[in-house]
Order: sequence, then C-alpha cells, then structure tokens
Amino acid sequence: MNFRQSLALAGRAARLNLLPGLLLWALMIAFLVAYLTHDPTKQFLERIAELKKQSGFLFDFICYAIAAGILPELLRVAFFEKGKFSRRAAYNIATGIPIWGCIGIVIDVFYLLQGKVFGTGNAAIVVLAKVAVDQFLFSPFLITPLSVGAITWRDNFFLPSALRWIVRLSFYFERVIPAQVAGWCVWIPGVCLVYFMPPLLQIPVAVTIQVFWVLIFTTVVERSLARGV
Repeated sequence: MNFRQSLALAGRAARLNLLPGLLLWALMIAFLVAYLTHDPTKQFLERIAELKKQSGFLFDFICYAIAAGILPELLRVAFFEKGKFSRRAAYNIATGIPIWGCIGIVIDVFYLLQGKVFGTGNAAIVVLAKVAVDQFLFSPFLITPLSVGAITWRDNFFLPSALRWIVRLSFYFERVIPAQVAGWCVWIPGVCLVYFMPPLLQIPVAVTIQVFWVLIFTTVVERSLARGV
C-alpha cells in the first residue's frame, strides 16, 4: 500500500467516524457541564480521584483492561455472534486484558510527564500545548502504532511472521495511519477534556471516553476497514 492509498483509507475512516464522533463530542460537553455545575457529579468524580490516588498504576491497568480488553469482546458476542461466547472471544479477552492494561499504564505515565513539562493547570495555553504533543507526537508515533501493532500481532496468534510485518513501513501506512485518523475524530476533543480535568481525574475521564471509542471502533471502524469500505 502506498501513501496515497493510505490517505484514501484514512479518509474513509474519518467519514465513518464523523457522526459517531459528533455524538461523542456532545456527550463530552454534557459531561463537562455536569462536572462544573452539578455537585453530585463533582463529588462522585472526586471519590474516583481518591481511589486513583490510592491505587496508582493498578487503577490504570484495571480500567483499561475493562474498557478496551473486555468490553469490545462482549459487544462482538452480543451484536455479531448472536450471544454465543466462542473460543476466539475467550482468547481475545485473555490476551486483551494484559495488552490494554499495560497500554493504560503507558498513557498514565505520559499524562504525568505532560504535567511535569507543562504544569497541571487548565489554562487554555496549557491544554492546547498538551493536546498538540499528545495528538501529533505521542499518538501517531507511539501509542497508536503500539496499540494497533499489539492487537494485530494478537489477532495473528503472536506468530513471528506477523511481527515481521508489523515493524515494516507498509504496516504503518495500511493500519496505523487509518486508525490514527479515525482516532483524531474522537480524541482531539477528547484529550481537550482530559487535560482540562485535575491530574487524578485524567485517567478516569480518558477511560470513560475510551469506552465510547471502543463502541465506535468495534461496531463501525474495524468491520468497515476490514472490508476496505
């Protein structure tokens, strides 16, 4: 696949995610308004922040394992497999839990580094700087290749031949760039909300968005990209 074909596939990914992305943006705005104006919501999130403080990286691992490792397979079983729990679903959950749990830890470490470099305030210039580094450096050159590569290798049963393909430039064009463009539809506004929140709430908010992203990715993007639509 050449760069032009990769951009065409990325464009299809963006179009597929436009309406779901708009819905998610509306939900994020509602979430932010609730946090700022609704005391019970704010108190609930503060309790989650305290739990995050006490649990540390274990909190990240568990949250991402559930949101990205377990939920997608349950959705596939419910909507695409007519409720039949197959061996493949069990395999995907068993392997997805450690993959996504570790990715959650990597993301939290990155958020902590962002806080050290840019500070932990939510002034517009601070949030925009963090979003730029997140979405145009960290995401396309580390976390998206890592995520897509790990899941692709998992889906090929960790065969060495698949790993050799994953480290090639063609894999980046064919799989990573379309996934990244689809992700931008959700995560550019998403991380604006994440970095607006206090540090201890950034991972809980990111995980909340991740749940909706998984819904989009599972029900729309994966199937459509697999068909080349």
